[in-house]
Amino acid sequence: MAASTAYAPLWLWRCSQCTSSSATARRAATATATAAFSTSARRVAVGPEHPRYIDIPEPPQQSVAPKTPVKGVLPIPRNVFAGTAKDLSSDAQIALATKSPARQKTAAAPRSREEWQAKMSELRRQNLREGLKSLKARQQTELRRSAARSVANQAERRERLNMPEREDERLTAPSNNLDLHALYNKPIPDPTRQERLERKRLNIEAHALRKQEERMDALHSLYMNARDFIVTPQQLDKAVDQAFGTPEKPVRFGVSLGAWDSNPKAKSIWAEGRPERVQDMLNRANSSPSSSRAVDHAAGYSDINKERIRRIAESLTGGKMDKAQRA
Repeated sequence: MAASTAYAPLWLWRCSQCTSSSATARRAATATATAAFSTSARRVAVGPEHPRYIDIPEPPQQSVAPKTPVKGVLPIPRNVFAGTAKDLSSDAQIALATKSPARQKTAAAPRSREEWQAKMSELRRQNLREGLKSLKARQQTELRRSAARSVANQAERRERLNMPEREDERLTAPSNNLDLHALYNKPIPDPTRQERLERKRLNIEAHALRKQEERMDALHSLYMNARDFIVTPQQLDKAVDQAFGTPEKPVRFGVSLGAWDSNPKAKSIWAEGRPERVQDMLNRANSSPSSSRAVDHAAGYSDINKERIRRIAESLTGGKMDKAQRA
């Protein structure tokens, strides 16, 4: 009972009053009266997300043709004439490939299988002959087109290489005046090369001369100091006796009293007094020079002055001074 009384879908049901002729005429009159006072276009019953929600005027005929997708992949063209030195498109090769059957069969009955097979064989031979000829013609056409394209490209390249400089490029180019041929194929110009080489040569000569003078000075110093070198045992004993004395007469320090000198402290260097400390030297340097310090202040420069005078004398005489002359 429930299945027999099921309701029909809404889109199949229509109101009887709306479908009557009077209702249709009444709706048309109302729409006409309403449209007479309307100034805006009727909105399409679509949502804001629809591309037709905003009415954009379009030209009556589109100028861009739609691109239909091409399905599938084209095979790579194969060269059927490769792999052999024979010309497969020649008449002799085509005749060998499409020879007629050696044994002629008797005439087949009309519309029989034998007749159909003979026609198909002849059709295959004809297709092979025409296919080889057309493929050879297509290959030659493509080779001629490729050769012509290559020649045109080479001619265009030569023309562009030999083309003179344009006026706008000449007027806007930087004024560097570079000679590219000389830059790539010739040595780089160096106008100050000879002057620089002469200056370096003089520097080398001056360095060699200074080095030679230093060697001569060192050799002369060695010659002058060789007088005091100890080379024999007798000279060594004499130098030890002069420095430390003998057991009978040792070297004493401090104030010597001659034969009456019996101070036991005179055998030590401490008899001269304690050595000067760094603090003493700093105090003497920082203190203002006074009459009591005048002698001590001048005593510090005596050795320096002697060394300066010795160097001046050696420079003037051109030789070294021994210890006796220095004193």
